[in-house]
Amino acid sequence: MKLIRNVFIISILAFFVNLGFGAVMPLLPFLLLSYEGKLTDLPENLGKIPEASVIALQMTVLMAAFMITRALLAAFFGNLSDKTGRKKIISVGLAIYTVISLGYALATNWIELLFVRAVQGAASAMVWPVAEAMLTDSVPWSERGRYMGWYMTASNISFFIGPTFGAYLYKMAVIVFHFGLPFSLVFPFYILALLSLIGFILNFFTIETVTSSRKMGFREALRNGVSTGYEDIIELPPEISKSIKVIYIMGLANGVAMGLVAPITTVFVIQYITSDPAAIGYLSTIAGFVGFLVNYPAGHLSDIIGRKKIVIIAQIMTRTVTFLMPFTKRYEDLVILYSTRAAAFNIMSPAYRALQADLVPRKLRGRVFGTVQSLFNVGAASAPVGGYLYEISAKWTFNILGYIVPGVAISFWLSTAIGIFTTILFILFVIEPTKELKERIST
Repeated sequence: MKLIRNVFIISILAFFVNLGFGAVMPLLPFLLLSYEGKLTDLPENLGKIPEASVIALQMTVLMAAFMITRALLAAFFGNLSDKTGRKKIISVGLAIYTVISLGYALATNWIELLFVRAVQGAASAMVWPVAEAMLTDSVPWSERGRYMGWYMTASNISFFIGPTFGAYLYKMAVIVFHFGLPFSLVFPFYILALLSLIGFILNFFTIETVTSSRKMGFREALRNGVSTGYEDIIELPPEISKSIKVIYIMGLANGVAMGLVAPITTVFVIQYITSDPAAIGYLSTIAGFVGFLVNYPAGHLSDIIGRKKIVIIAQIMTRTVTFLMPFTKRYEDLVILYSTRAAAFNIMSPAYRALQADLVPRKLRGRVFGTVQSLFNVGAASAPVGGYLYEISAKWTFNILGYIVPGVAISFWLSTAIGIFTTILFILFVIEPTKELKERIST
């Protein structure tokens, strides 16, 4: 019961750090547009920005830089945390987060932002897979869905508050402080650094979950080698081993699917619907609030009725929304799709993470969680493909039964196809362990 406090500290820590990132991410495209000289006025005065496609490749390269460094290091730090302890690795990662956040505010071109994003990816590899492993270490297997729901709820509250908070900070910079471009756009990044510092301080109050009998020093752990744990996985019961291998494949494929659309969705909105930062912030806030409402109940429900069926339903919802996104022409329709996607993601996330923990013994949990995130990030590092497709297809249109769809739909539809593939893999090959098997794995 003493370790339960880790759940609440990690959840609060995630809230503050993600609040900062939620606040600044909608402003990043406008910062890139200002570097390119495409902001001739405050973005809210421009209505739409038809030339927004010029930053599609830049957005995706920035995402790839983050994902590549995270992919290269997530499994390493996850495995290292199994040997040396989780708390110190999280602390170092949060310290880097705090310092590098100032880099966003000080950058003067997108190449400098590229460096900032790469370092931030390394810090992310140290914090999130290790924090999730610490959280699942701290609770009984029978309540993982519920407590993961707490963690995801805190994260998602910050994400849905964050964009509106960022829009408020931007408006305050313009209206109250009379900052011009581009400083009004970078003002919220200073707040990001402050919130990351709060997260760093909070981590001092967590309790280490790797017992002293298993802990090594950093040098000893590095001498012994840091592997992905594949050798240990193949020695598990065959149905468990197969499920983990399929989850690895899904991590890679889901990363590709996400990388194709995540960084260009905001570009799509700016180009075809609205370029008002406040409207984009409200969009994310409304969707995030819907996700918040379903997150904890979905996690708790997965403890009661099982995790797999919840994940399947949510994945189908997510793929459907991705397919429909490029058909959107009105802000109101966009709100509905965003909200549906947020609901689906937040229904799936706690159940999917808890299912991974159900399948993995404690001694392998850090490295498996890290490997899944590494593979996801390797896939997401293909994002520049989506940016390139977006830029060249922005000149095209499709006539589908008399309905004109912009050519950029290609990226969304390719992502949908990959997502359907991963859903089929999950249905066919990932098992939900029985109560007896969970108890064996957890000991």
